[in-house]
Amino acid sequence: MAEEKDEVLETQSADGAEIRDTDIVFDCPHCSKTLVIDYRGAGLQISCSECGKDVLVPIPDGMELTDLDMDPGEILKQLFATRRNYQKAETRVQGLKARLVSLQETLAVMQQVIAEGLADE
Repeated sequence: MAEEKDEVLETQSADGAEIRDTDIVFDCPHCSKTLVIDYRGAGLQISCSECGKDVLVPIPDGMELTDLDMDPGEILKQLFATRRNYQKAETRVQGLKARLVSLQETLAVMQQVIAEGLADE
């Protein structure tokens, strides 16, 4: 008797994010990277996190896009939350850019000291 193995979806994606039962897991048709998105992304066009090409999120069997319809109040709440998250991300990016400039300046000074030290030998 042949033993059948059930394919079990891992509970974490490659980047460590938890995969929920309601997530859509699919492969990029361009680079074959496994992508995971919340079920509310069904039918949307996204960019692959690996190759950057546009990918259409599949709609799971038995699901209708009307299943995702929300009342306007819920959509507005999500819009405001998205804007807040975007602003936080922009602030973080600005901080990281400033840190990068500081590190580049420090590196330039260190390279100059090393070059001067080698020239003195």
